[in-house]
Amino acid sequence: MRTFILVLSLMGAALAAPAWKSFQSVPAHFTGVFPAPPKPTQSQTDSPIGAVITQIYTSTVAVGSYSVAYTELPGAAVRFAGDRVLTDARDGILQDAGAQQQSWTAVNGGYELAYRSPKRQGWSQIFLVGNRLYVLDARLKPGTDKRQWVMPFFSKFASQ
Repeated sequence: MRTFILVLSLMGAALAAPAWKSFQSVPAHFTGVFPAPPKPTQSQTDSPIGAVITQIYTSTVAVGSYSVAYTELPGAAVRFAGDRVLTDARDGILQDAGAQQQSWTAVNGGYELAYRSPKRQGWSQIFLVGNRLYVLDARLKPGTDKRQWVMPFFSKFASQ
């Protein structure tokens, strides 16, 4: 019986909301929270306007992963194709996750994407701030509570 109670207690602890940890990236001009300290990586994409470098900060925990991607875009890309930049970011997330779009909603000067794949559910918020593209992405196990596991990640994000 004690073993059973211990197992239930451990399961409950695993499902408890994370203790969010503050994080600031001076190079990427943002502050926010992650459930565990994020690891920085970088990627480069060739585009018609030249190479574009993206800084990615990723935190992985038992229920899934959280990331903030930051890209400094050439001014012309934003001035003449801002809407295209946002939809291309959305399409890239869906392709990378192998997922189907559930919704695409305007929020706080950007958009929120909800998507689902056979093994994950995800939410992203995508913003253009001047020439900066920010993509916040949470990919979690199906059934994970968005209010506890995603909303603090989104609501504590601020560009600088």
